[in-house]
Amino acid sequence: MGRWSQYDTDEERLPEGMTRIGYDADTQTYTFRDADGSIWESASGNQYGQLHRVSGPAPPRYDDENDISQPGVPISTGRQPSWRREMMPLLNWFLLVGLFLLFVFWFISGSTKRVDTVTCTDASTPYKVKTGDTCWAIADLKGVPLEDLLKANQGINCDKLAVGGTICVPRP
Repeated sequence: MGRWSQYDTDEERLPEGMTRIGYDADTQTYTFRDADGSIWESASGNQYGQLHRVSGPAPPRYDDENDISQPGVPISTGRQPSWRREMMPLLNWFLLVGLFLLFVFWFISGSTKRVDTVTCTDASTPYKVKTGDTCWAIADLKGVPLEDLLKANQGINCDKLAVGGTICVPRP
């Protein structure tokens, strides 16, 4: 059972001058009377929502410039609403999901690091960094002083050597 709200009254939900005059339990439709005396019915199973004119004076015609249609104002077109109009809330949902997925893929692809290619001089040889390598271990393995290794690779961060990256090891 739903909760009652202060906005669940006819005065809050119906347009001004509209009053409820009946309910048909067989068809589950509510009947309303407008200020000008015309009779309106709700859709089957809906207490409020879109209303359809049953009798009374013809509704005034409006051009596009003076269209005053608002939510909650009775609409009588004689046509069934198209499926596109009914599916419009889903379009918004799919648009939000698509934008979220696009952001996730963009974020994931931006977090991968690209390894820059290194060109070594004639006085040094390239060395491909393996897992667990440190500047000191590479210098010790190749028999080169650590200071010479750091001079050959200006701006190298020994704390963050990229696995698969290349550094230049000077020849002893």
